[in-house]
Amino acid sequence: MAENAILYDASKCSACKGCQVQCKQWNMMPSSLGKDENEFTGSYQSMPDLNGDTRLLIEFREEAKANGIEWAFSRRACFHCAEPTCMEVCPAGAISKLDDGTVKLDNTKCVGCKYCTAACPFEVPKYREAFNVSNKCTLCDDRVAQGREPACVQTCPAAALTFGPREDMLAAAKTRLDELKAEGFDKAELYGETEMGGMHSLFIAPFGLEAHGLVRDPKKPDAIALFALIKPLTGIAAAAVFGGLGLSFLTGIGYSRDEITLDSASAHDDAKEEN
Repeated sequence: MAENAILYDASKCSACKGCQVQCKQWNMMPSSLGKDENEFTGSYQSMPDLNGDTRLLIEFREEAKANGIEWAFSRRACFHCAEPTCMEVCPAGAISKLDDGTVKLDNTKCVGCKYCTAACPFEVPKYREAFNVSNKCTLCDDRVAQGREPACVQTCPAAALTFGPREDMLAAAKTRLDELKAEGFDKAELYGETEMGGMHSLFIAPFGLEAHGLVRDPKKPDAIALFALIKPLTGIAAAAVFGGLGLSFLTGIGYSRDEITLDSASAHDDAKEEN
C-alpha cells in the first residue's frame, strides 16, 4: 500500500478555520457553547493550543510591517511521523502505525497515562479528561479507507490542503517551494520530508519554520530508551507497573502534569506521613 500524506500550504491558507470546524464535526468532538465563555485575548486564534476535544487548530502569528501586518498561519495537528515516539512509549499498545503511514490512536486501549504527550516533540496528543484517554488526529483513516479525503482537506475553500500519495505530495511541495522563492519568499521551507523519519503531514512554511512555530530538527527524548526494556507489557497491568516510574520519567523529559508539580506532590506525601 502506498503511503499517503496531507500537504498544507500556509501561503494559500486564509485561516478561515473551516478545516478546524469540519474536523470537529466529522469526529463528533464537542465545542464550548457558552456565551462569552472564552475571553478575547487580542488574537483571532480560537484557543491557545490543542486540547482533548480539539484535534486540529489553526494558529495565528502576526508581525507588524511597514505596509501593514504580515500573517503567518499554521496548521497544528499530528504530523504522523514515520518514527513516532508516542508509539514507542505507549504502555498499552494503543498507538500503531498503519500501512499508509497513519499513526493511529485506539482510545479503546488507551489508559490515559499521558506518556504520548510527554514523548511527542510537538506535544500533540492531548488528554481527554471526560474519557480518561489521549486524543489526536487519525488522518481520517475511516474516510480514507472508503476512498475519501480527510474531512479537513475536503472542506478547505482555498486549496491550501491537498491529500494523496506521499511521493506526489512531496513533488508538489517542492514545485510550490520553487514558485514561492521565485516570488520573493526567500525563507520558504518544506517541513516533514525528513524530520522524525519523514512525516505524513507536510507543511510549506513561506516565512521559514520558526515564523510558523515549527520545531527545527525535532528529536525523540533520551528517556524513551527506558521503555524499550518493558514495551511488551500492555494494558492496565502495564500502567500499574509504570506507576512507580512515571513521575521520574515525565519529569526527566520536561513534562508537568496539569495542576500537579513535583513540589506539590512531595508536600502532599509529607502531609500524609505526618497524619
